[in-house]
Amino acid sequence: MRKVNGLYVVILLVFWSLSACQSSPEPVGSTSQVDPPEAEPTEEPTVAVPTEEPTVSVVEEPTATAAVEEVMEEPTTEGEMAKSEADLSETPESAATPEDMIANAMSAAPAPIAAEATILGYPEEGRGNWPEEPAPELVELRAGTNGWTCIVDIPDTPGNDPMCLNETYLEVFMSSLTLTDAPSTGIGFGYMLQGGGPVGSPPHIMVFAPESNDSIGAFGTEPGPMPWIMFPETSQQHLMVLLPPPAEAVAAEEDKIANAMSAAPAPIAAEATILGYPEEGRGNWPEEPAPELVELRAGTNGWTCIVDIPDTPGNDPMCLNETYLEVFMSSLTLTDAPSTGIGFGYMLQGGGPVGSPPHMMVFVPESNESLVAFGTEPGPFPWIMFAETPSQHLMVLAR
Repeated sequence: MRKVNGLYVVILLVFWSLSACQSSPEPVGSTSQVDPPEAEPTEEPTVAVPTEEPTVSVVEEPTATAAVEEVMEEPTTEGEMAKSEADLSETPESAATPEDMIANAMSAAPAPIAAEATILGYPEEGRGNWPEEPAPELVELRAGTNGWTCIVDIPDTPGNDPMCLNETYLEVFMSSLTLTDAPSTGIGFGYMLQGGGPVGSPPHIMVFAPESNDSIGAFGTEPGPMPWIMFPETSQQHLMVLLPPPAEAVAAEEDKIANAMSAAPAPIAAEATILGYPEEGRGNWPEEPAPELVELRAGTNGWTCIVDIPDTPGNDPMCLNETYLEVFMSSLTLTDAPSTGIGFGYMLQGGGPVGSPPHMMVFVPESNESLVAFGTEPGPFPWIMFAETPSQHLMVLAR
C-alpha cells in the first residue's frame, strides 16, 4: 500500500510539473508577486521615476526657495539692517540704481539724520585723476532739508565707505577733493557707521575742531580704538573716534563692572578704570559736593567707566577719557571744568539728565565760539548740554 501511495505521489508531481510548463500567462501572473521584473518586462522604463521631470522639480524647488528666502529675509536687528544696506555697495557702479546709491549713502549715519539729508554721488569717472588734480564735481541724487549731506561709497576704494557730514565737515571733505585748505573755524562731525576710509577703520565718527588744534597733540596718530589724528598737521586734520553699536545692557544691581563697561566700545572698556558710587550715592548733591567715587577696578588705558548713577530713573553708565573725566568730576565737586583739552564721553546705553538715546559727549572749550552754531534743544542733531557754563559740551547721537 505504501509503494502504491508513493507511486501515486510521484505521478501527481510529474503531472503538476507538465501543467505548469504548458499553462497560460494567468498562473504566471500569480507568481509575478515573487519576481516582478521578469513577469512585467514592458514596465521597466517607468521604473526610472527619479529621472522624470516632476521629481527633479521637487528636488530643486526647496533649494531655490531657500535662496530666495535668504536674499529676501528682512533684517531684524540694527546690525543686520546696516549690513543689508552696506551690501548695496557691492553692486557695480554702472549697475547700481539711484535708489541703491541713496540707501548706501544713508547707511552711514543714524536714521533720524540720514532721513532728511542731501544725498551726493560720484560721476561716472569717479574721482578722476585725484589727487593729482581736483576731483570732478559730485552729483546730487536727492535734495535734503536738515543741513546734513550723505555721500555714496567712494567708487575707487576697496571697501564700503559712505559718509554723512554736517555743514562744516562737508567743507572739510570738499576741500580735500578740490585740493584747497579746510576752514579754520567751526566744529565738524562726519559719520561713517559702515567704517572704511583710507585705513579701513571700523565704524566711527570724525570730529573736526580747528580752534582746538592746540590740544589735538594729546592724541596719537596710530590707528586704533582710542581717538587718533587723521591727516595730522594739515588743515584737514581731525580726530577719528570709534562708534560701534551699543553692547547689551547689564543692570548695575547684577554686575556693576559689566554695567559700567557697557557704556563704551569693548576695546576701550576692556582696560578702563571702573568707578562706582558709595552707598549714599551722590549724597545731597547738587546742594553740596557729592561723596568721592569708589574704585572697583584699576585700569591701564587712561579711560574711566562709571557705573549707572543710582538716583536717576534710567540706566546711564558712562566711559570718559581723561579730559572728560575732569569735566564730570568738576560737576560732582561743584567746581569749574577745564578750559583746554578735548574731552570725549561715551554713553552708548543712553540716559543722562534728559534720557537721551545712545550718544557721545564732545567737550571742546577752545572751540566755544563755534559752539553757538548748534542749538540747545535735545534731538538727533548735535546740541549743547549745560549751555553757557564751563561744562558745556555737545551731545552727539551714536545710533
